[in-house]
Amino acid sequence: MEQINDSVEILNIVRSIVYHLNITNLANMTRKIIALPINNIKLLEEVTDIIYDRALQRQNYTHVYADMCASLINDSKFNKLITNTEISFQKVLLKKCSDVFRTLTKHNPRELDKLKQIMQNKNLEQQMFISALNSYQFEFSKKVVSNCRFISELYRKGAIPEKIILSYITDLSYENEELQLYCLCIILQLTGPILSKEYDLNEEVDTLLFAINNYTMSSTLKCLILKVQKMHSEGWIKEESNKYIGNIYTKFSELPKEMKNMYTLKSYNIMALLIYDECYDVLFDFVDNKKIDQVIRLLKMNKFLIRYDPITFVVSMILVALEENQNIRNYAGKLLDNIVKKKLLSNHSIRSGVNKVLNDLGIKEEYPNLSNLMLDITSQFKV
Repeated sequence: MEQINDSVEILNIVRSIVYHLNITNLANMTRKIIALPINNIKLLEEVTDIIYDRALQRQNYTHVYADMCASLINDSKFNKLITNTEISFQKVLLKKCSDVFRTLTKHNPRELDKLKQIMQNKNLEQQMFISALNSYQFEFSKKVVSNCRFISELYRKGAIPEKIILSYITDLSYENEELQLYCLCIILQLTGPILSKEYDLNEEVDTLLFAINNYTMSSTLKCLILKVQKMHSEGWIKEESNKYIGNIYTKFSELPKEMKNMYTLKSYNIMALLIYDECYDVLFDFVDNKKIDQVIRLLKMNKFLIRYDPITFVVSMILVALEENQNIRNYAGKLLDNIVKKKLLSNHSIRSGVNKVLNDLGIKEEYPNLSNLMLDITSQFKV
């Protein structure tokens, strides 16, 4: 390859390579990447970004991109191509994987703020807004699922340390949300044949089986858990153990109805996070000034709070109150009651919001005495 020194040209070459990568041209394309003169940290990070992002986008080729990355890591000259620094391609890549994995339990606040601003600027109607949130949540889930597949494939090819994959499995084993359980299945089914030589994995599989019996979940996830159980009971020795056996949908519209409902529920949760701070301000304005008319004016000025989904407004207000003392929780109940009397909320919205909180497994775990805390709020209004 002729000498290339321009960073823009290098990045364009990398984009072309990863865009057209397949199992047939893998070796040749990998050699082309290795031959590139990547001589500074910024350029290395940009090259890694391109490879990583494309690996997550092409879900059916995750193993091919993992093959390429493993070869790049195993090439000592490429992996440590920036001299006089501790930075390596492997470290940059693993940080990206880790950053996305950590979003499994919590959305990036900056991303949520950006999404909220976009929706406010577009002035969308409620149903369109919920649809946009569904798409956001679906793409978010697809990204973290693909990341877990990619991490698992990297481990299978010896490109990441065992302690990293074990730490991910441990973290996921403490979760009970559908997305986390799905990711645990993916990692176990892909890494089980290797890990089982040193670990029995009984506890991890039992976690999945416990979830089937104790939590509501889609039939897709149930099926996947049972497949992982079968692989485990058969000693991870069958050929299918080395293949990804989960179902992947590329578009929200392709999802079965039950899975669409699951994403809609998650979208309500995201919405509650989006307006949490505003609900906090509204509640404490009422606590400090005791003037409901002032609060009503604030709500009317900030139409975003109630306009898009009144039920989620109730959920957000309750979530704010749950973090406070009994006195504040009482005020939250009084505030909601007054807002109903002013006809900005319906009794149905109140009941639905209360039920969503009471039936949310995550909130139940966070507040073991949830029923008593909720009584502080609900005793202040009659619905």
